[in-house]
Amino acid sequence: MQALSAVRALFDDYPARYWIAGGWALDLFADRVRRPHTDVDVLVLARDLDQFADTFTNPRPTLEDPNTGVHRPWEPGETLTPGPDVLAFPDDLFPAPVRIILAASDADDWVYHRGRGTVRKPLDDITLMTPDGLPYLAPEIVLLFKSRSDRPKDTEDFTDVAALLDADRRAWLRAGIEPRHPNHPWLPALT
Repeated sequence: MQALSAVRALFDDYPARYWIAGGWALDLFADRVRRPHTDVDVLVLARDLDQFADTFTNPRPTLEDPNTGVHRPWEPGETLTPGPDVLAFPDDLFPAPVRIILAASDADDWVYHRGRGTVRKPLDDITLMTPDGLPYLAPEIVLLFKSRSDRPKDTEDFTDVAALLDADRRAWLRAGIEPRHPNHPWLPALT
């Protein structure tokens, strides 16, 4: 939890929305640390990149190549794409590496960048809060991202959390996965 405290302190002056994402968000939802984590994913809206750049000047995050993991300087104003483009803070500054994932949005809706604009949810509905006010991403959104991969940790995350999802969250996740992956192995658990 030290890593999450560091992220909270890092984002203390950030004026826009942000969410703890990835495996840590699922841990917050499950109210327990389910497995070790190598980093902390933080979701921010791509439309807020100017505010992000104004807030995080020293150190300035770098742009991480999604294929190689190589970092290069990020220049504010540079066009970044939700999904493949990831910003990262220097790893040695925090208890765990902090990765910034960019999200697409449309007015008050989060929009899944792979869903051609059809998979969306109101920003207020994707936002959950810890008792002390740390925002984290709703589990169905995290699992939708994780459903694209067959990494063992993603399957483990789904297995650990699926039973905790209420009927609405299960139905939404199923509707997000099924059109693109009608034979996805997670679908039977979402009925």
